Amino acid sequence: MDILEDLYYGNLFPHEKVSKLDDETKELLGLLNRNEEKLIATLSDEQKETFEKYKDCNREIYEICERQSFITGFKLGANIVIESMT
Repeated sequence: MDILEDLYYGNLFPHEKVSKLDDETKELLGLLNRNEEKLIATLSDEQKETFEKYKDCNREIYEICERQSFITGFKLGANIVIESMT
């Protein structure tokens, strides 16, 4: 199959491709997790629920931005191909 057929049949999942994290990113993720644990330990149950809602909204915004970046990159790539053919 070629890439267009894979795309048509839903065999491509670029958003699921896991990339290797560099040391700086790993360090920041560790720091983020440690700080979140410390923060949660200080919150009441009601505050924890609010914080979870905050994280859910933040995750949604991140997913929207990722999707838009993918679309923008795909369009740019397509335009590059089209321009190189003319």
